[in-house]
Amino acid sequence: MQSRRDWTGASSAENWSKCPGWLKKLDYCYRALGTGFCFAVFGIGCVVVGITILPMIMLCSGNALTRQRRTRQLASLSFRLLLALIRGMGLGRVEVEGGEWLRSAPGRLVLATHPNYLDAVVLLSLLPMADCVIKDDLWHNPFIRAFVIAAGYISNENSPGVIETCIRTVQNGKILVLFPEGTRSTPGKPLCFKRGAAQIAVRGDLEILPVVMYCAPPALFKSSKWYQVPERAWVLHVKIFPPCPISDFLPRVPLPPGVAVRRATRALQNFFQEQIAHYESAD
Repeated sequence: MQSRRDWTGASSAENWSKCPGWLKKLDYCYRALGTGFCFAVFGIGCVVVGITILPMIMLCSGNALTRQRRTRQLASLSFRLLLALIRGMGLGRVEVEGGEWLRSAPGRLVLATHPNYLDAVVLLSLLPMADCVIKDDLWHNPFIRAFVIAAGYISNENSPGVIETCIRTVQNGKILVLFPEGTRSTPGKPLCFKRGAAQIAVRGDLEILPVVMYCAPPALFKSSKWYQVPERAWVLHVKIFPPCPISDFLPRVPLPPGVAVRRATRALQNFFQEQIAHYESAD
């Protein structure tokens, strides 16, 4: 793991254990308050941009496609600024490996693990024009509802319709980001993939772009509160693998669609779990 110095001057990977206890406590309080500050900046920023810049985009865009493109560019820029703020404050950082594969991503299904709150933020900052399946709850979130609608993201409210929409999206040459788990991972527990991602990939005979995201130490994970920060600044590792057809995760013999989806779900889950295990063994 790459060594770095946080605001205390200690290297988080090598010398953190040598810091005195009072400095660790001070650092913990700083990062907890800093995390809360970043949440506040994000929420207030969404409101301010939603009542200033977003209405201008809605009024000045000639059609829905132009409105979606400009809104997604605005969202991607906002996400990059948020990640820069987090890194600048010494709260955590993102390391990307295999970013060259993103340049050939159009027309592919991006499947990623989901360790914390920032996963979608990171991926959409790297892929500004990507489509994304959004939880229905977020469509009713007052902070981001306007952005989600203007950007034309896909709601998961109607499952049968969502699958067909996702297949058409990728077949039309667009990028689609999906988290097969459907929710954030629980640290220390095995991955548990739902069948939706495999259904889309198998029924559409799509090419996938696997993205393994691993946060060390775990931060902003499922069931954690914003003020429950780890013992040191976190690193979110993002490893992008070469694209491959979904058939690589299936036996070469023909299978009924339902069986193929179950086999693909297990194979994808095992692949991602093996990659996560490599990170865990290195910690």
